Amino acid sequence: MGGTGTALWFRPNSTRAPQLSPAPSLSIVVLPFENLSNDPAQDYFAEGLNQDITTDLSRIPGSFVIAHNTAMTYKGKAVDAKAIGKELGVRYVLEGSVQPSSDQVRVNAQLIDAESGAHVWAEQFDTARTGLLQMQDEIVTRLARALTLQLFQAEASRLKRTPAGNAKAEDLALQCLGGLLKVGFLGKEADAIYPLCEQALAVDPNNDLALGVLSNKYWLPVGMGLSADPQADLKRADELASRAIALNPNDDGHHTAKAMILLNQARYDESAAENERALALNPSNVSAYASLGWDSYYTGQFEKSLEYFDKAIRLSPHDPGMGWWLDSKSEAYFGLKQYDPAIEWARRAAVIDPSVGSDLVAPLALTGRDAEAREALQRYLALPSSVQPQTIAAWKAYNDHFVNANADSRLLESFDRFYDGLRKAGMPEQ
Repeated sequence: MGGTGTALWFRPNSTRAPQLSPAPSLSIVVLPFENLSNDPAQDYFAEGLNQDITTDLSRIPGSFVIAHNTAMTYKGKAVDAKAIGKELGVRYVLEGSVQPSSDQVRVNAQLIDAESGAHVWAEQFDTARTGLLQMQDEIVTRLARALTLQLFQAEASRLKRTPAGNAKAEDLALQCLGGLLKVGFLGKEADAIYPLCEQALAVDPNNDLALGVLSNKYWLPVGMGLSADPQADLKRADELASRAIALNPNDDGHHTAKAMILLNQARYDESAAENERALALNPSNVSAYASLGWDSYYTGQFEKSLEYFDKAIRLSPHDPGMGWWLDSKSEAYFGLKQYDPAIEWARRAAVIDPSVGSDLVAPLALTGRDAEAREALQRYLALPSSVQPQTIAAWKAYNDHFVNANADSRLLESFDRFYDGLRKAGMPEQ
């Protein structure tokens, strides 16, 4: 039980989702823009553009936009718009390329009707590197026009951005975010990238992107049960996220980071409010939906938790956090004492991410499948000790930081059943 550190793309995942329902009329996926510079170090420009276009499109009322995490799984693959449209359940595919030079960026973009394969719209944009944000707004506006909906044009115009106050700091912050999106936000590789955000803040202490991204460095270890000093780490994370929100209250990612910090402080009502703010800014923010799933779970609202995780899975069916989302569904079913679906979802989760395997053990043990439970426990205990708690005492200590004075009795009872299942399968007490 636990594992809230995956609101930000912990591991890559290529698992394909089941066939989706017919595509909504205004549904789209923004495929990874190709970097034509022949310099892999410039990938962050293409990835940043890709992510921001996804965010801007998702802000338009009535749109359905596949999450950036899922879109990135198509990077480097041949584009078959019809196949992608069927696989993701979208009607439109946006693809393009980025060719940066020392001071200029050229972007080519084209919109494809995924049902017919026809090219609906194409455009080329040339701009100075410092004008990248304005150019993204122009792409959104022209795309809305191509879809012939005046409402989309008006909304895109309203969301035009102000250029970054300090181009060098923004460049460093974008590089930091781009690197983390490749390797994940936790671990040795991530630790080598976070200094880029620290450098950005040395240049411009008010760069909100760097502040928001850097907050993940501190709350994620707490959420994963890896922090040596959870209180100090959460305090630092809160300082960074709160400053980012004060500087740019319209960035949904800042609110999601703040929500995860509040979640790890067992302040669930406040966390849910931040997630709702994030979704008001960006309706396709899968991190906010997942976080609301955990808010609901830790307040004993297991049915509601399932609804939120299903929403996140629908919006990002190939998400790197999919293993944890499926595992969280298993936990919610376990809370409801529905052990068969708990086992099913835990098995699916463990195939994607073995580190969540503890949630398969307890429902197997409590339904009399002793041999399977012991086998699942041995697989779990063979994982590195830093991945998840490996004793019942460690699990209790981890889960205790999600329990507040108003803890729901169903949650506490679920924890007790979880410990009983682990104990029955043979997990050591200490």
